Amino acid sequence: MNMLVRNPWNLLDQWHNEMGQLLNTPAGRDDTSLVEGSDWSPAVDIKEEDERFLIHADIPGVSADDIEVSMDQGVLTIKGERKHESTESGKDYKRLERSHGVFIRRFSLPDTVNADNISASSQDGVLEIVLPKSAPQMPRRIEVNS
Repeated sequence: MNMLVRNPWNLLDQWHNEMGQLLNTPAGRDDTSLVEGSDWSPAVDIKEEDERFLIHADIPGVSADDIEVSMDQGVLTIKGERKHESTESGKDYKRLERSHGVFIRRFSLPDTVNADNISASSQDGVLEIVLPKSAPQMPRRIEVNS
């Protein structure tokens, strides 16, 4: 196998890309969906439609059996693990770039989500979570007894 010549500027380019992502986060707003203790974090898109919210998470290489989606007190948690074969101290590897290990993302959900009907599926490395909206509650008058 031919070895690639190492380019010392690659690390600077990587740092530049990471700083660009950091600076693209709106000022004063931390991404509270990122959980300390995660080895990596899948990219997530959240879309609101008339009848539902959709969450798409990029998790290539993660089996549906290794993904857990749960809902507790208005917080949706996506948790899983991308397993990695043993490298025996890098034996036979010329480069290791893909993230592996445990990931956890948490999202606070609006009261309009119908928590009883949330569904999730995984296909082609994309996790899709469907969060249907509840029917809006109409205001009602409460009688005051004397």
